[in-house]
Amino acid sequence: MSENKHANLRLTASLLPIIAPFIAKADIRYYLNAINVRPHKDGGAVICATNGHALGAIHDKDAACEHEVILRFDTRMQQACAGGRKNERSVVMIGGRLAVVEESGIEVCIQAGNPEIEANYPRYERVIPKLETLQPGLLGMYGAPIILLAEKAAAAAAKMKGKSLRGHAGLQFFNVQGQKESSAVFRIAIAPDFVGVMMPMRDDYGMPAAPAWVASLPPVDDLASMTATAASASAPVEEAGVPA
Repeated sequence: MSENKHANLRLTASLLPIIAPFIAKADIRYYLNAINVRPHKDGGAVICATNGHALGAIHDKDAACEHEVILRFDTRMQQACAGGRKNERSVVMIGGRLAVVEESGIEVCIQAGNPEIEANYPRYERVIPKLETLQPGLLGMYGAPIILLAEKAAAAAAKMKGKSLRGHAGLQFFNVQGQKESSAVFRIAIAPDFVGVMMPMRDDYGMPAAPAWVASLPPVDDLASMTATAASASAPVEEAGVPA
């Protein structure tokens, strides 16, 4: 256990729930079932997680991190980080254990066991496309569960700011040089230091832009006449009287 090596580690707890959705679940690549923390050259640290299909990374400007480390980060820790909006909480090392503490120093949650994982974590700089290659817009096909991860991250970011998801957690997507086979980047408006990357599905469906019934819609100018025609067609027909 590298207790002394990471003894000064300190992370902003409210940022961890934004990254948590991207932690792998029971992956055979055990190191993906964790978070990666690395010092940043401009200060603070970058907190990253990936399940191999999507990646989330955020710059914690206030973090104290001297060495890169991969850390187990269980559900109880995630809940403790998410519950501290009224009081500033931090993730720290206490006696070689990962813990969430209040600003006053009160321990909210201590994770059992050695949190450190010895492995080589994927390098986010190899996954995040170069800025100059990105163009606005989402192309290609992406799995619904991957899109859901982006929504969960946006919801966590909104909660961190004390906002509701609706109207406060817009997502913006970017493609790589118009190539639908390449990964896509997404940003969360309310969390400007976050970046996410999604890998596309194989586009085996060959879906057109719209179903056939949309392609056959009449011009907008004909909608009024269509409405009048539909109304007359649905009006009850007055039956002729039977002669006596």
